[in-house]
Amino acid sequence: MKFKRVRGVKDILPEEVEKINFVVDICRKIVETFGFKEVVLPVLEKIELYQHSIGETTDIVEKQMFKIVARAENETETIVLRPEGTAGIVRMFVENNLKDKYPLKRFFYFGPMFRYERPQKARYREFYQFGVEIFAEAPPSSDFLLIKIANIIFEKLNIKVELEINSIGCVNCRKEYIVELKKELKKSNELLCDVCKNRLERNPLRVFDCKTDVDKIAKLSEKVSLQKYICDSCKKNFDDLITILDENKIRYKIVPTLVRGLDYYNGVVFEYKTQLLDAAQNTICAGGRYDRLISELEPQVKYACGLAFGINRIVEILPKYEKKVESIKVGVAVVDERFLLPSFSIINKLLEKKDVQIVGPFSQKSLKAQLRLFNNENCKYVLIVGEEVKESKVVIKNFFDNIQQTIELKDLEKYII
Repeated sequence: MKFKRVRGVKDILPEEVEKINFVVDICRKIVETFGFKEVVLPVLEKIELYQHSIGETTDIVEKQMFKIVARAENETETIVLRPEGTAGIVRMFVENNLKDKYPLKRFFYFGPMFRYERPQKARYREFYQFGVEIFAEAPPSSDFLLIKIANIIFEKLNIKVELEINSIGCVNCRKEYIVELKKELKKSNELLCDVCKNRLERNPLRVFDCKTDVDKIAKLSEKVSLQKYICDSCKKNFDDLITILDENKIRYKIVPTLVRGLDYYNGVVFEYKTQLLDAAQNTICAGGRYDRLISELEPQVKYACGLAFGINRIVEILPKYEKKVESIKVGVAVVDERFLLPSFSIINKLLEKKDVQIVGPFSQKSLKAQLRLFNNENCKYVLIVGEEVKESKVVIKNFFDNIQQTIELKDLEKYII
């Protein structure tokens, strides 16, 4: 008798495992640089978690979840295999009272997700995600941090991507907009695909997820633009983020039809796309804000945002890579929060060196605490970013020989040996 694997899943052989580990190691290294701590999420969750967070009218909840058959007659709860990670980490955050346990509420996770989808290239029923989540940090700096992290990771992987971004506003923004959107959709009802006709009454924003009538939906967004209904607060958050992206020379494209397929999002949403995969599978990283969800479940926390990398898709397009080598550890300390953004450009310069591992910066810790942390992490060097950076200089300290000096930033690589 011959057995075959289940449709929609794949056997991951050693060569591909090596690539997955390579990608995940880079992701882990970069996010740990910014103070994120790893958590492990359960594969099993109650279906109500996703009905409440993702939304009962989303494709994931309606069609794509794998339900676990009860083993006993008295088991009435419906258990599912997790289809994504954000809802689970929000539950973990609230249930374990993480808001009081960690001063810096930044977490990451890696593991398999499960969705009942039609199998095709770069789309599987079991797939791997690397997720990054930030709690209790206000926009736009937390949004920028996510985007900056994603950019650094894709640069490190040598993958060309396009960042698409939008604001979908808050619940109050969308009330009047949804009324107008429904009116316009009803005018064009006969032109809509069957799926969108069903979405019309139940969740009209989901029409922008349509993969059948892309051109028609794009024209519709021009007629009824969500941006006209965005409140002052949401508009300011989005405009401030765009300003920061411009100041940091991060390229992006504002896409008014970008809404993401999960109901928990509000405010800023974004996707990273590649031209190396078909249009239906070309999103390899996506995220956004979910302030409403976290504040509903944990009223003392007002802010949350996150992103997830599609590891399988990234591995599909991964160019030739070098195997992991031992690297020099360099700590990056900031005198105070004013020097956090300048420290990012210094980190970029350092990450161009393949033999350097960055630790920090941790702006919420005192300088003394940062130096102690870097010493415990066995960093060979520490860079102290302070007033000197205004003159294109930085303080460098060699922990091994205890020599400290101020150097020109342009000479930095000469000192990291």
